[in-house]
Amino acid sequence: MNDETNTGLTNADVTTPDPTSTHETSMSTATDTPDRTPPPPSDYRLAVPEGWERVVLDPDRWPHRIDRLVNRSLRRTKASPQLKAALAERMAAQARAAHANGGVEMYLLNQLLGQVPVSAGLVVTVMRPPAGTAAGDLGDIALSLAARAATGDEVTTVELPAGPAVRHLYRRRPAPDDPDGNKLLVTHLDVYLAVPHADQRLLLSFSTPMEPLAEALVGLFDSMARTLQWMA
Repeated sequence: MNDETNTGLTNADVTTPDPTSTHETSMSTATDTPDRTPPPPSDYRLAVPEGWERVVLDPDRWPHRIDRLVNRSLRRTKASPQLKAALAERMAAQARAAHANGGVEMYLLNQLLGQVPVSAGLVVTVMRPPAGTAAGDLGDIALSLAARAATGDEVTTVELPAGPAVRHLYRRRPAPDDPDGNKLLVTHLDVYLAVPHADQRLLLSFSTPMEPLAEALVGLFDSMARTLQWMA
């Protein structure tokens, strides 16, 4: 996946991505299909605003990328080597966890809007059914999420330009042993889409610990999800 958008986010208001550049990621879904059946897409495109840093979830690639991000983000500070190493390890732990769950890439936002620090993330995951089983449809996902939903969770079906989707908005407080040491309430938005003509699902997992800005950021997350395009 590539970054199809560079959009300036200059305040806490929701801004809709304005396509100006492109990133693509291979979905590796191509299979032998009858001539009359359209093949599944091989790639997708997703627009992200300016400032969201992309990390491809390839163990051979993310160490160098993370080191560059850490050095760039701390270059105007007097951060010690120990602090840089701790931050790099925290990001690497996030990458390992996302990769283990089928993640193909993640995006991280850590910047100042005026004097307000803003933090958010996105993990893109390709979900495949276990061998020998069929993928459930999006309705099954919606029913399963609704059955396990906590008070305050929102589970809805929505129509995106890329097709129907299941939208799950929820807030959770991190576990006491959270590796990031975060104790703030985290707002999550998960968007599930069916990969056309394939038994796979694409999951966009957004999150932010910025509770005062959560409503505006969720609006931004929804706008980003609407930019998804399937590529032949």
